[in-house]
Amino acid sequence: MMLNDFTVLERTLSVDYSPASNLKGTVTGANWTFFLPSLEVERVLCLGVPSDSTLATLARIARTVFVACEKAGQIREAKQAIQQAGRANIYPVQTDVPAHLPLAAGSIDLLVLIGEHRINGSKVEQHIRSSFDRLLKPDGLIYSEIAGRFRPGDELNQNVTGSGESQVFWLTPIAGEMQTAVPVNDRDTIRYFYRKGFYTPLIRYMPFARIERFLSRNPLSREMFQRFSMLAGSGAGNLADYPPAYLRAIAGRAGVDIENHRWGLSAKGKYNTRKVLIFLYNRDHGTPEYIAKMTRDPAFNPRLENEHRALVLLKEMGIGDTVCLPQVVFFGYHSELAVVGETVVVGDDFREKTTASADCPYALDAVNWLTELGASTADLISATPEEVSAGLERLFSRFMEIYQLDQEHCQFLVEQINRIKESPEAFPLVFQHGDPGTWNVKISANGKAAFLDWEAAEPKGMPLWDLFYFLRSYCTWAASTQGVRNSLEGFERHFIQESPLSSLVIDSVRNYCKRVNLPRDMVEPLFYTCWMHRSLKEATRLRMDRLERGHYVNSLRLAIDRRGAPTLQKLFS
Repeated sequence: MMLNDFTVLERTLSVDYSPASNLKGTVTGANWTFFLPSLEVERVLCLGVPSDSTLATLARIARTVFVACEKAGQIREAKQAIQQAGRANIYPVQTDVPAHLPLAAGSIDLLVLIGEHRINGSKVEQHIRSSFDRLLKPDGLIYSEIAGRFRPGDELNQNVTGSGESQVFWLTPIAGEMQTAVPVNDRDTIRYFYRKGFYTPLIRYMPFARIERFLSRNPLSREMFQRFSMLAGSGAGNLADYPPAYLRAIAGRAGVDIENHRWGLSAKGKYNTRKVLIFLYNRDHGTPEYIAKMTRDPAFNPRLENEHRALVLLKEMGIGDTVCLPQVVFFGYHSELAVVGETVVVGDDFREKTTASADCPYALDAVNWLTELGASTADLISATPEEVSAGLERLFSRFMEIYQLDQEHCQFLVEQINRIKESPEAFPLVFQHGDPGTWNVKISANGKAAFLDWEAAEPKGMPLWDLFYFLRSYCTWAASTQGVRNSLEGFERHFIQESPLSSLVIDSVRNYCKRVNLPRDMVEPLFYTCWMHRSLKEATRLRMDRLERGHYVNSLRLAIDRRGAPTLQKLFS
């Protein structure tokens, strides 16, 4: 793979940017399926009606899904869920008890117990257990959350199937879609998840989230505030002791042995683009050695494929090291989902370390890292100013299809793109991270900034866009620590009005231009086209009726209207 194989803004221009295509709350369900041995099964049977999102996931990973209902009302509910899932491989079945289901013996790979059918601390009646044993294939599994009173160490083996095998998992949050799972006996990983914030509190407001965390860890309240699930069946005996079989197979093909690694799963977030993360721990260490990232839907594979490609390219170019940059250790696919394994960058979240000031050493190091990335990858010969402007014109056309700009703003953007087109000097392309917000930065033990999540990377991207975006996210974060909750107001305070942070913005941009050999008269067009592009990305997360309220499109409007303001004047001079 050579850098010359790529074109200007190749990844950026391939994205559709359809509004509302990545709305909050539309995330896929059944996150627990990711710790199954395989995400490819023949037949699934649900006792009870699952949620729409869970049913859609089960229908994707299975060839056939049966939904067993006891009452006519449940049949109607199941049919509505089936219609919502939009799949033709789901079949509702009405029955009074599992023993009466019209299904062949040994035909079910996965039995999912829902609602009143969930396993609890009392014994399962013999005829129900016999029904389970009759329906399951020899290596079939039962998945159930554990209802009622349960403590880790309680005996469940003989309550579910005749095989006497089961594995229990600790889950968070305490209600709703499962977003965290760790084998219940792995207290070290559970403590690590708590310490690093990988668990998901039910209560988001921070003071109450701390109370929930305390209650879930306190032995006196654990029974009420902890949540568990289980896998049972003859094949469940050691599932908690090793990472999922499909993941071990992908890693093994790359020569990476994770057979004896401890593991924990995090599927946080309310956007479908958020990855499922499986942390892999060497048995002798308290911090993870690798992290496996998986897409939730094949439609988002290109994002993870792009991250894999970007990290491999950076390594080939000799940029970064294991301290400041994830290293790819394996890559593959399972059930049509992309999977990439990376080394874990050990450190603290940037927002936990920063002083939110103009002289914050961690912010300065992040700025320097992005500047050096631009300087070390600057390419003055691959594209002419005309070719660069042609790509920006395509983005502008898509932008105008989505947003309603007045004539003055529209004409101003056209003029900015034309300034690049008419530039008499060479235009440097750079390797662009693509999403260098403060949330994607770790601070290593030696105090150095490390940038994570390279799925939006652009091998031949725009200079300054990374720097502008990092500085905006840093300034709005700093403003929030001073009580300014509105991100647009934070942007105005530091990028348009004058403030102590304005000097950081101005000095950082000037130094970047010097290091990258970027003509100073290109700063202004790159500034405005950066927010145009960010508006396009934000459109995917906005409903149609909220497009004009988007943060980035209004930042763009504000910056155009206030282009004579002191900070912008100094930035562009």
